[in-house]
Amino acid sequence: MIGGGITGLAAAHELLTCTSDSDDVVVVYEGDDRVGGKLRTSQFAGLDVDEGADAFLTRVPHAVDLARVVGLSEELVAPTSARAAIWHRRLHEIPNDLMLGVPTSMLAVARSGLLSPLGLSRAALDVVLPKTSIRDDNLGRWVQRRFGREVHDRLVDALVGSIYGADTINFSLAAVPQLSTLATSGRSGLRTSRKLKANTTQTTAAIFGAPRTGMETFAQAILSDVEHRYSVRFRLCTGTTVTSIDADGGQWRINDEQFDGVVIALPAHLAARLLGGSLGQQLDEFECADVAIVTARIPQDEWPDRCQSRSGYLVPKSVQRAVTAVSFTSQKWAHLQPDDGSQVIRISLGRDGLPIGEFDNAGLVSLAAEDVSSHLGIAIDCSSSRVTRWKDAFTQYRPHHHVKVASIAAQLPPMIELAGSSYRGIGIPACVADGQRAARHLASAGSR
Repeated sequence: MIGGGITGLAAAHELLTCTSDSDDVVVVYEGDDRVGGKLRTSQFAGLDVDEGADAFLTRVPHAVDLARVVGLSEELVAPTSARAAIWHRRLHEIPNDLMLGVPTSMLAVARSGLLSPLGLSRAALDVVLPKTSIRDDNLGRWVQRRFGREVHDRLVDALVGSIYGADTINFSLAAVPQLSTLATSGRSGLRTSRKLKANTTQTTAAIFGAPRTGMETFAQAILSDVEHRYSVRFRLCTGTTVTSIDADGGQWRINDEQFDGVVIALPAHLAARLLGGSLGQQLDEFECADVAIVTARIPQDEWPDRCQSRSGYLVPKSVQRAVTAVSFTSQKWAHLQPDDGSQVIRISLGRDGLPIGEFDNAGLVSLAAEDVSSHLGIAIDCSSSRVTRWKDAFTQYRPHHHVKVASIAAQLPPMIELAGSSYRGIGIPACVADGQRAARHLASAGSR
């Protein structure tokens, strides 16, 4: 395995689990001095606060099942009942009746005050418009054709764009399975979303979960489980950079060691350097967005009452300056509340088309403070803060991304697999699933 992030760890765990030959040794090479990749947790205000993703989706099985296998189930906690909002001139509570921003009820959207009368009228036309072609595989264009620009900007792009660090007007519809299913299952998006929601089994279980001590604990738990159960067959090499993968008599040579197969669990631009040639050129064409998170502590007497019971808010692209989303961490997670009553918040900056690399840390803190102060109508002091930068954090799934990935996969040499967030899905469950898929492919090919 090349890469000790969540994908590489999941792949190593799966490969060791599905192979029983005691002579098979799985080695994970990681360039950093720690595993976990973008899952990183550190102390802030005396609390374990994540610097990257702070939760994973529990209504798909991959991450939650792996957490159970590695003994982490009892440590998982759910967010509080605090509700998220969308900021557009003021905070509007996100309507309940949405499917990733697509309305299932126009009444709920109207009550939110997010759309103008003209925007509501345009969205309602969805029920009479003919079926929209999705041959261009463009998420934003499909939403605009069905519901108009306001639904796209203030609902869908605000939600999906924040999840993927994306500008959804240049993003693959197929990359968002929930909305892809919606677009292909009926003529009217509104009526189809209502039917799909009605046919979905209702559950009171939390949508998201996270270890109480932070997301890095998930990576550490996978590593501990592997080291405990497969100590003879597993080796971790941190602080070790892989510069080439060389064919060697039917095997692959990495850092002067021979291996039957390789999982490259790296972002596309890093995998490109290892594969080189035509494959490397194709992988280098994948575009990425940089993001940064400013974590700040707000004194209790400066926190506005109107923000109580909120978990945070999203900012539509049309009114963004630098900040794309704000998480009220101490209200989102019951266990992340400082003893003095102050509030920890995480401010996200950057997305596709909104570069942040030109700013130093002080500049990012200043931008964050100015934007949040403007949004909330108070003077936010970010003097007690930290800045975490994630360069090339989000691969941008351009229209027909899945076709390009399939073509690259078909060109890979035997017993080499690509896995991770650049390819078949963004988010922790998708990365776990892709790592496990890659491991099973190698195990199956190796047993022939």
